[in-house]
Amino acid sequence: MKSITLILVVMQLRLGSPTKTLDQKDIECVDIYKQLAFSHQLLQNHKLQKRPSEVPKSAQVKKKSKWKTSEAQVSKANCPEGMIPKWKDQTDGSNKSTVPVRTSSSTDQTSRHEHAVGITSSPQKMYGTEATISVWEPNVEQLDEFSLAQIWITSGTYEKNDLKTIEVGWQVSPNMYQDNKPRLFIYWTSDTYLTGCYNLQCPGFIQTSENIIIGGAVAPVSEFNANQFEITISVWKDRKTGNWWLSLGSNHSLVGYWPAEIFSNLTYADQVQWRGEVVDSHTFGRQTMTDMGSGHLPDEGLGKVSYFGNLKIVDSNNILQPAQHVEVKATNPEFYSITKMSRDDDWGTCLFYGGPGFTRMHS
Repeated sequence: MKSITLILVVMQLRLGSPTKTLDQKDIECVDIYKQLAFSHQLLQNHKLQKRPSEVPKSAQVKKKSKWKTSEAQVSKANCPEGMIPKWKDQTDGSNKSTVPVRTSSSTDQTSRHEHAVGITSSPQKMYGTEATISVWEPNVEQLDEFSLAQIWITSGTYEKNDLKTIEVGWQVSPNMYQDNKPRLFIYWTSDTYLTGCYNLQCPGFIQTSENIIIGGAVAPVSEFNANQFEITISVWKDRKTGNWWLSLGSNHSLVGYWPAEIFSNLTYADQVQWRGEVVDSHTFGRQTMTDMGSGHLPDEGLGKVSYFGNLKIVDSNNILQPAQHVEVKATNPEFYSITKMSRDDDWGTCLFYGGPGFTRMHS
């Protein structure tokens, strides 16, 4: 293992603004074959797939949106060829005792998790999804709370104890990352959350990117009624290998993949969700004041609210199709809500979501 100190930088924005430094922390550049994933008992004979055999193709030519947005970027390192970046001080979630446990939405009534969710359970088999997610820096009231926006791919159910999930998005989690920045996170479980983990903190996800930092800050962030920044996340199943690949951005920068072996049976997705989520610690005997997304309810409109745009599903032919049969629900709509917007030529299926949590109006 080669240990070096790196300055993590943000790639230049599409609009040409200068590169800015996000973090200055110690990063380890780990030999790609010595990353933690390969210690998984099911991956002892796994052959590294450096690139997917194919990437999903779009069924439509994307038109220039009338909504003015810019692309946010994940902080990066410059590891040598054949190595991947990893937090040296393990700030990307190794202190599991301080991190709220992931849960299925089926436990909403008894958990501390609040959700605002768009769900599709298409009658056709689903092999991945793509969504463009606005990036915000929500206020998180307590250190043991978090606020996130994510895509959520599932097979099986919580009730049958065979739930498998792939989760990706941005998250503000003070306990996990020691700051209040939105950061890229991944998560997976193959056994209804009995095992699995965030980021690279247990054997599972195999990173192939030499520069994208899982757990890295996502910047710039959107501002209320001002500049809007977003990140596109794509997850799909490689039809030849069965591995589930992750890419970021409009140019599909490859991050890595969840190998097929770690899932007992994830042939295709039963359900895809696009969700905002908040953990509520009820510290003061009331609903938390932690923001979801922008901290504003969806009826306030673009520029003020957070969104999931251009929702797409990967079909059996590896084609990205507009998401169909999308339903929305919120566990506590008085505090956090979600609205499905009508489709248009620019953004396809779109969800506005978020909320402020507890406010003086609720006193």
